[in-house]
Amino acid sequence: MPPNAFSTALTKLRERRGLSGREFSKLAKVDHAYESRLESGEKENPSDDTLDKLLRGLKLKASDRDAQILRYTANYPQTWVEFVTYVLNEPSVTIVEFTMGAGTVNRGKASSPPLIIERVRKALEEFPESE
Repeated sequence: MPPNAFSTALTKLRERRGLSGREFSKLAKVDHAYESRLESGEKENPSDDTLDKLLRGLKLKASDRDAQILRYTANYPQTWVEFVTYVLNEPSVTIVEFTMGAGTVNRGKASSPPLIIERVRKALEEFPESE
C-alpha cells in the first residue's frame, strides 16, 4: 500500500528524532508491527490513545505544530503527501496555514505546495479574522 499523509508525517517525524522504527515503537509503547504498518500506510486512523502514545514517543506536546499536523493527518490521511512533506520541512508554515492549504481542492493540475501556502497567506492578509 502506498504511503499516505499520516504514514509520511509519522515516518518523517520519527526520522527527524534519529530513531529506528523499533526504538520508536519501544519509546511510544506501541507494538512494533503495528507501528510499522502505520508507517507503511497499511494501517490508517490510529485511535486517540495510540496517537497520544506516538506523540509521547516523538516527545511532542499536543500544542506543538508538528503534533497538530500528525493529528490532522490521522483524521485526513488522504491529504496530499507532497504538501505534508513540504510543510514539515518548512517551519515557517503555521498550523492555520497548513489546515487551510490542506483543505484546498485542485481542479486540473495541482499547484505547488509553496504556491498554495502563498495563496493562503494572501487570503489571511485580506481576511485577518480567519486566524
